[in-house]
Amino acid sequence: MNSLWGVTPIVNLSAGVAADRALGVNASSLVFTTYHTSSNFDFVCSELQARLVAERGEDWFLFRWLMLIWAIANFDFIHLYNDRGIIEPAGGYGSPRFGIAVREMEIYRQAGKRLYTYAYGADHRTREKNMALGKWNFCSECPDPGVYCVCDDAGGAAMLRVIREYSTAVVAHGLAMKLIPGARNVPYLTVDVKKFSPRRSWSQTDGKLVVGHFPNHGYFKGTKYLEGAIHALQAEGHAVELLQLSGKPHHEILEAMQTVDVLVDQLISGSFGLTAVEAMASGCPVICYLHDGVAVADREACPVIEANPDTIKEVLHQFIVDRTRLSRAGAAGPEYVRKNYSVEALGAHLADLYVATADLSKPLKATLAERAKALNS
Repeated sequence: MNSLWGVTPIVNLSAGVAADRALGVNASSLVFTTYHTSSNFDFVCSELQARLVAERGEDWFLFRWLMLIWAIANFDFIHLYNDRGIIEPAGGYGSPRFGIAVREMEIYRQAGKRLYTYAYGADHRTREKNMALGKWNFCSECPDPGVYCVCDDAGGAAMLRVIREYSTAVVAHGLAMKLIPGARNVPYLTVDVKKFSPRRSWSQTDGKLVVGHFPNHGYFKGTKYLEGAIHALQAEGHAVELLQLSGKPHHEILEAMQTVDVLVDQLISGSFGLTAVEAMASGCPVICYLHDGVAVADREACPVIEANPDTIKEVLHQFIVDRTRLSRAGAAGPEYVRKNYSVEALGAHLADLYVATADLSKPLKATLAERAKALNS
């Protein structure tokens, strides 16, 4: 079994590859561009594509078709995010910017490939559905509706419907389960727990409370409310400090997690992301706003401390006075991540996904089931 993960160049792509490899699948990642936050992928075509664009104009479209032929020849399972696939242009069937090319999905089906599609954020987020989730939501502070995400509810629904028709399975997790019809819930906000070391313990009573906050787009995370709470607490004479980083390389964010007393992931969007999972894996307590019924793994055991713009000041004040709850949340994080968001946990979920959807032979199903059992042990 060979699998290809692409092409959106986010950190989580490599974790999917690692989970497949833990199952014994020959897995690789493919990207055509990289963000400064991460570039750890198997096949990176950004320089070659840039050269084609500069020297041979639209020949880069032909290059993408050659890469699709390569993928068809070498891989059985294709894992893509909803925003785009290997060939361009993307979209055009509900959104002008988002959506795996229909011809590409048709070719996967004709070639007998298994296509698994995933949500990462902007590729499925529509405004009316989000606004209906409650007072605080991902769209409530958006400075420019229509720019960052799919946004249009009718167009977004049409796009997701077409992708669903061609997918072996549509995969989502967390808040995306409320927004993507027919999705299977797979916790794929995955980290390699072996790369995270237990961090120091926390003072129970004294010392400055250092609050970390690492948003790419502050208006989607409720950053202004956190800043307001910090300033108000400081004005009252409390020893509290905000360490805010944005647009930094991935390793710098991970290093910063070791220096803060608590991470505020977000206060309005309603679910946590990969940064929060990384913080929990490192033993750093996490504050986050969670919508009622949001599909995070093992909600009852989840050590995330809940807060929203109305409550964040009081929550932080409690921790300035007493760090006991922070210590408990930090200590619970690594085991929670190991059970639910580790490479091994995702590997077991992928085995279940393949067995349920990929029309595999009985011997291969049995092999995957045994490997999943080993990963869960």
